[in-house]
Amino acid sequence: MDWAKAKSAFGTIAPWLAGTFGSPVAGIGVKVLCDVFGLAGDSATPENFINALATATPEKLQELRAAEMKHAEVMQSLGYANIEKLEQTAAADRDSARQREASVRDNTPKVLAALAVIVFLLLVGFVANGNAPAEGMREGFWMLAGAAIATFKDVYGYYFGSSAGSHGKDDTISRAIK
Repeated sequence: MDWAKAKSAFGTIAPWLAGTFGSPVAGIGVKVLCDVFGLAGDSATPENFINALATATPEKLQELRAAEMKHAEVMQSLGYANIEKLEQTAAADRDSARQREASVRDNTPKVLAALAVIVFLLLVGFVANGNAPAEGMREGFWMLAGAAIATFKDVYGYYFGSSAGSHGKDDTISRAIK
């Protein structure tokens, strides 16, 4: 699961918090939700946030609403007049990267993306064949594997996932405005 689903789940209850997901200030919203739901470290996943919301008591929902109001004030003090401004900042960030790539026509991103996919596929093949790293190297291996998986996910999202993410953001913003 990804943050788009968490953003959608929180969009009607806490639009300012949900609006930060996928933006340059996403960490602020995630930190607020961690504090409200008592999540930290590895437990701060989109799935756990959605589960916490689904099982929230009325008191916890009231705490979430209070955190949402405080978060809105913080975001406005940072210069984001409204949720649309926050989305415009994230969209401008993406657009500037696209404009750069279109004007420069550099093959480096394509080469790096291909390498990331090759490393990911080699890793999948390595694990699928039952290979296991030596006892002293397991932790490092799985850290590198996690980095390879995250990189592959970013490459995939860059080349194939931006439209789906944009539609989800549009839906969230339109619900927040109503």
